[in-house]
Amino acid sequence: MKKFYALCALGALALSLFSPSALAAHMGWYQLDATWRDGQFSGQFYYDGASPYRITQITGTLVDLAQTTTIDKVWNLENAQPESWVFLANTNPAVPGEQDAGFYLTLLDLGATLTLDTSAGNGLFDWSNDAFYSPAQLDDSPLQSFAINAIPLPGTALLMAVGLLAMRSPRRQRQQPA
Repeated sequence: MKKFYALCALGALALSLFSPSALAAHMGWYQLDATWRDGQFSGQFYYDGASPYRITQITGTLVDLAQTTTIDKVWNLENAQPESWVFLANTNPAVPGEQDAGFYLTLLDLGATLTLDTSAGNGLFDWSNDAFYSPAQLDDSPLQSFAINAIPLPGTALLMAVGLLAMRSPRRQRQQPA
């Protein structure tokens, strides 16, 4: 039985390491933490390398000089022109189809990981308060730092944990026939 658990752990490890194509990051949820000069975002996005938009869902909180906003909208999905960037924004209930805060991301798929193209525009915008927008603070606030990390699938983590626990369990001594 111990061999079975060890094989489960090795299989899960192999799936997590080798199933993503060498040419594309794995499809799934990623944690994004980003800081601009005038705000920060923490949340998750769903990456689909086969989609022309690459980010197909987003959820998280943007805190900037003007307000705290729930980011839940991938603007590009509503527009038929695929771009190298994606604009992630809030859903504005006061003006359906519009937003008052958001940011651009230009993703780079490095094969096993995702990162941002820091030479492209990854600016933060917030149009909700003219006092902050007019002096150009929240008009393309520059990105200062970011972290993008894949969120592991629960099944893969569970298989690895079971296998590792089984490998650590003490061996039972076989009884010698008398």
